[in-house]
Amino acid sequence: MDNAFSIQTPLLISLLIIAVNGFFVAVEYALLASNRVRLQQAAAQGSRSAGRVLKMLEDPDKAIAAVQLGITAAGILLGVVAEEPLLQLLEPMLEPVLGAFFDPIVATALAGLIALILLSYFLMVFGELTPKMLVLRAPERVAQLFIYPMWIFARVTAPFVWVVDASTGLVLRVLGAKNVTIGHGTVATIDELKMMLEQSAAGVIEKDARDMLERVFDFGERLVREVMVPRTQIVAVERHETVADLMAIFQTHPYSRFPVYEEDLDHIVGIVIIKDVMSLLVNDFSLMDTPVGDLPVVREPLMVPETRFIDELFQEMREKDIGMAIVIDEYGGTAGLVTREDLVEEVVGAMFDEWERHPQVRRIGAAAEVDALLRVDEVNELLDIDLPEDDAYETLAGLILYRLRRIPEPGESVDVG
Repeated sequence: MDNAFSIQTPLLISLLIIAVNGFFVAVEYALLASNRVRLQQAAAQGSRSAGRVLKMLEDPDKAIAAVQLGITAAGILLGVVAEEPLLQLLEPMLEPVLGAFFDPIVATALAGLIALILLSYFLMVFGELTPKMLVLRAPERVAQLFIYPMWIFARVTAPFVWVVDASTGLVLRVLGAKNVTIGHGTVATIDELKMMLEQSAAGVIEKDARDMLERVFDFGERLVREVMVPRTQIVAVERHETVADLMAIFQTHPYSRFPVYEEDLDHIVGIVIIKDVMSLLVNDFSLMDTPVGDLPVVREPLMVPETRFIDELFQEMREKDIGMAIVIDEYGGTAGLVTREDLVEEVVGAMFDEWERHPQVRRIGAAAEVDALLRVDEVNELLDIDLPEDDAYETLAGLILYRLRRIPEPGESVDVG
């Protein structure tokens, strides 16, 4: 009876140790898999436990070091507590079978091996795999549930955690990995995100949302010359033309802003906003005969090279509250213009407001009438087709000229392959 009790008690303690090991494993995976945004939302709604998790994640290396210290200690303690009782349980079973053929030491060795296998099995199933699988279903909830006992353990073992963390950092520096972070310090690259997006094309993400995400990824790679309104399409006002002339232009081209030039488009001297002009006319209608260039509301133009990336330009335009920029080519001439709305459309897609009377694409039965100055990638997206794209051209007109090597005749057909 006493012998049975001496075996049962350590085995029950061993089960408790396996549960403790499972606790540390659950905490580790919960910290690594938790979504910071969800935790921040929970903290904003008053969850103290979510705030505590975020606090621990501020130094993930030490958090993981504390968890690993607990896992290691549990593993060592399990071996110390469970090994001897299992040997006492298994040896009497094996000796009668093996004693007739082998030395008693063989039964002891085999009992030790079986004990090791059993401990490893129970530790793996109940102390490792089961907690991991459960945590991955709701990592934020598990992290908040277990954070307080984990926080207490981390505080109590802080000196040991510091030694482990410092030793790990020293080894990493010796190996040349100086800036290694654990868990949330690792982020997916743009290429990895694009790959995940392509893999979701089977319907996990809806097409419109997927298209917008793809445009977001491309936003930082596009140049101004790829999205600008070309020089041939610029509608501008000469600085000596009157406000009445500007209003006449506005009637036929209802844009909110117009470049102001002197002599030709290579000498743009300002930008005039229709809203500002209207505000002046409300107070003094006699300004209708005033040259546009003399108006106090004409703003200094922002000049940008056509090789600038559009994400940088968008940031500058937003910071300076500028709605239009003039694009300059390598010779200093005006290549085109770009508005903040043009840049936004690169992410959300083409937008047609109440002023636009002629969309750039018009369906005619099975065919379509398309503005030749649309970019090829825009045509592909709007019509769901696959025209060839190349660095040699950007627009549909450029594709046609590239294939023909000449100006096409009216009514001529072009096979673009």
